[in-house]
Amino acid sequence: MPAPKKLDPTASPAARFGAALRKYRIDAQLTQVQLAERTGYSKSRIGNVERGDENPTRQLIEVCEKALGLEGTLLTHWPAICSRGTPEWYRQWPPVERAADQIISVAPLIVPGLVQTEEYARAIFAGRPHLTPQKIEEAVQARMERQSIFTRPMPPQYLAVIDEGILYRPIGDSSVTLRQLEHLIAMAENAWFSLQLIPYEAVCTAVLAGPVVLAQENGAPIAAYVESALHGRVVDKPDEIKRLVARLECVRKAALPEYLSVQRIKERVTAWT
Repeated sequence: MPAPKKLDPTASPAARFGAALRKYRIDAQLTQVQLAERTGYSKSRIGNVERGDENPTRQLIEVCEKALGLEGTLLTHWPAICSRGTPEWYRQWPPVERAADQIISVAPLIVPGLVQTEEYARAIFAGRPHLTPQKIEEAVQARMERQSIFTRPMPPQYLAVIDEGILYRPIGDSSVTLRQLEHLIAMAENAWFSLQLIPYEAVCTAVLAGPVVLAQENGAPIAAYVESALHGRVVDKPDEIKRLVARLECVRKAALPEYLSVQRIKERVTAWT
């Protein structure tokens, strides 16, 4: 039997994870075949991940943790892995998002990423030029991973303020948008989730240029994320955050209360079906 391929943990985040997985597997006196049997993945998949040839999914990491009797050791590699291929200007944001106990998203064009369905997110990324199918899937999985903050024992309070036009704009095909609206209605049943709709008649122009996300901790803003068609940026200067907060307050005042917002979305779903 040939000797295992020598790993270079410095090559990439996936390579660092692969080296760690091999170390803990060997420490547990398991072969790749045995680890594959315990996790339900194929031996070739385990081998690819150990060599750093394939990015692991969060699910694969979690089942490997369980199979090896670890408690979060391998998951420490996940933030670096899921940021692979993301622009440098965006990488500052996920740690801010994870630290926040309250998040406010204002979305004038599409449903905010944190509450998108997987197929809605895939349709969004598929519409961007020059993205390969692999890059699209990596982007979708990274977005789905961000949503794991809502599965924590104490998820952040989240307010989505969306424009009424989102209810009528097909993303992908009409069924994708319909299921996305149904997802928002279901999300609104959670105590930590709030939803407000900016109706056409509000004629609100405070945040029309692009999406804005505000992260807060203990009631105080800590950073914001603003995005345009070409790039985004994290805002953490107090004077800039103050100006953004003022705009968000204008939007919230113009928006419908939650019960009317959900009712209007339900009416749109009924009309669509």
